[in-house]
Amino acid sequence: MDAKALLLLVRVGCLREQALSSWAARTDFGLAVAESATAAYLRLADQQIPLSPERPAEEVYEACRAALAAAPGEKGVIGFLDSTLPLVARLAEEFGLPGCSPSTLSNLTDKTWARERFAASGVPGPRFRVLDAAVTATADRQAAVAGLAFPLIVKPADSSAGRGVVRAGDASELDAAWDAAAPFTKTGSLLAEEELIGEEISVETVTVDGRTVAVACTEKLSTRGEAFVELGQAMPARLGGLDQEVRDIAAAALKAVGYDHGIAHTEMILTADGPRIIEVNPRPAGDCILDLARLAGGVDVYGIAADLALGRPVDLDALERTAFTSGAAIRFLTGEPGVVRRIDGVAEASARLDPARERLVLLTRPGDVVEPVTTNLHRLGYVITVGDDTAAAVERAERIAATVSVVTSPAAPGEPPARRLPSSECWT
Repeated sequence: MDAKALLLLVRVGCLREQALSSWAARTDFGLAVAESATAAYLRLADQQIPLSPERPAEEVYEACRAALAAAPGEKGVIGFLDSTLPLVARLAEEFGLPGCSPSTLSNLTDKTWARERFAASGVPGPRFRVLDAAVTATADRQAAVAGLAFPLIVKPADSSAGRGVVRAGDASELDAAWDAAAPFTKTGSLLAEEELIGEEISVETVTVDGRTVAVACTEKLSTRGEAFVELGQAMPARLGGLDQEVRDIAAAALKAVGYDHGIAHTEMILTADGPRIIEVNPRPAGDCILDLARLAGGVDVYGIAADLALGRPVDLDALERTAFTSGAAIRFLTGEPGVVRRIDGVAEASARLDPARERLVLLTRPGDVVEPVTTNLHRLGYVITVGDDTAAAVERAERIAATVSVVTSPAAPGEPPARRLPSSECWT
């Protein structure tokens, strides 16, 4: 009897419980997960690969390499986190497994490299400059962005989850934005882009042998101002006749950077002059976006990702015919900075949800510290809902989320400090 196939997931990240539940339920392959030893997600894996809390790259590589080497049959490797994608590609190349090239995935961790490829290929995007994070003199900083029109978005070239993405409304705010973004880059590079004004969307795609099919388009609710944090997603996006154009731009962007195999999540802004690219993420979308695709369109993108990683055929023609018969939405919970004292309205919100398709998830608990919402990691929970269409799903999600209140107050004198664990470290 042939050995059972093995799918290895290198690190989990946040809000991926549905992917793991979906894969764990499949009988055609076993699931191995490499993650921190304290991560409750490990319990879903057939094979657990516990990592130290620091998770140094070589430790992760050696542990995953050993697991793949020991697997006698069909195998595949996949990752969700931008930081692990080059390692995933390295493993895939070493074992002759399907995947995009290591050089492409390594390059795509640098937003400046991607931005330059887009410009060279005529993919529409903002004007930009590459900045040296180490520059400190105001005059030198102003010279570095000369020719760009404020407002500017200043961000690390190599970060994710909205960390270090800051808006400089005019020249007087450039220093503050520069200083806020600089701590989040490991390569020493920042990117300054002219702000794009319009609704933000993303396109979820599947690429096989260089052919890209857009499975879904997602509309987003994001904060604007000093920080950019996504507080909601909904599907299918209400594009007002731009559906084919945004799909074509997503495919062109992936071609420009040489992404020829896998799932991708491409972000855009719908400006008055047309859609403009923000960035390509060469991995499955986060924020439960793919859960929305399953609920509203019946398409299992996580299952497709597994099949691609294992080298199994994927019917792109069938995916291209995906029809959305309803809407789905997610809205995230936030709270005032302080210590969580209680969470009100949970029972009321839960009673309103359809347990078969909808859910409320809390990512905090009494005693945790709530920080100002400056990155996606500062959100405190979420509600997922469905509706007859996108508008109905959004209205329902916002109404139910509004019934939940995370009540905080300042820490009392002598109160022991507490920190909120990342959601990959606790069962959500």
